[in-house]
Amino acid sequence: MKYLNLGCGVHYSAEKEWTNIDFHKTGESVIAYNLLKGIPFEDRSFDLVYHSHVLEHFSKDDGEKMITECLRVLKPGGTIRVVVPDLERIAADYLKSLNEALTNSTDEVCKANHEWMIIEMYDQFTRSQSGGNMGKYLYQDVIINEDFVFNRIGEEGKSIRTQFIASKKMQAIEEPGNVKKGKSQSIRARLKDKINKYLIKKLEIDETALRLGKFRLGGEVHQWMYDRYSISNLLLSKGGKNIKIRDAFTSYIDNWADYNIDGSQNIVRKPDSLFIEAVK
Repeated sequence: MKYLNLGCGVHYSAEKEWTNIDFHKTGESVIAYNLLKGIPFEDRSFDLVYHSHVLEHFSKDDGEKMITECLRVLKPGGTIRVVVPDLERIAADYLKSLNEALTNSTDEVCKANHEWMIIEMYDQFTRSQSGGNMGKYLYQDVIINEDFVFNRIGEEGKSIRTQFIASKKMQAIEEPGNVKKGKSQSIRARLKDKINKYLIKKLEIDETALRLGKFRLGGEVHQWMYDRYSISNLLLSKGGKNIKIRDAFTSYIDNWADYNIDGSQNIVRKPDSLFIEAVK
């Protein structure tokens, strides 16, 4: 069997049946490739094509091209498994948090839950720097609705929070005289910086716009959202059939849960997800 994991990041299997691709090489078993150029394999090459929290980073049109490519490299009878943020659930959770905040206007936790839902809905589309407002929220000294937030974003949110707390503890115990100064910029880095500044000035480029444009095109922001209706129709329109809504551990692939990609030990890696499969 041959399985393909697209936009894998650090969540992939190194087993021999897997081919893993990401925009950057994130491990020895990962091929670096820009998926906006398509999928670099022949037609009918794989028994499974999988991607998780990748499709929403493509524009609507590019997302349709991506699914077309997935079906192209999939063998007849093979499975395409797509995992995306669940628009239906985030909308329902937002409305629930709104009603609870209106009903309990003085409750700080209800207020915080409502604030988080608005941030989660919009920040991933509108942020202008890495992490955005979601990062700022997770880096607060105290998160009064921590359980609510982690039920939304799962283990990755917990990991970010744990790293932040560990960093704060390290800062607290460090003596000012023991803080090591960073190495000075290399000659090459300083030269590159000077050239960039010269070009910005010479070409009359707005430095803020350039920075924002580079970030917005860097792949972090979301460009589209899907619910079970829209993603089902997209898969059907590109030749998928036998559409099934799944969870993190069920699949047309018999031993799917053994790979621990969408979760492990009954803990879902991204609980805000919509899991869906189709057969070619």
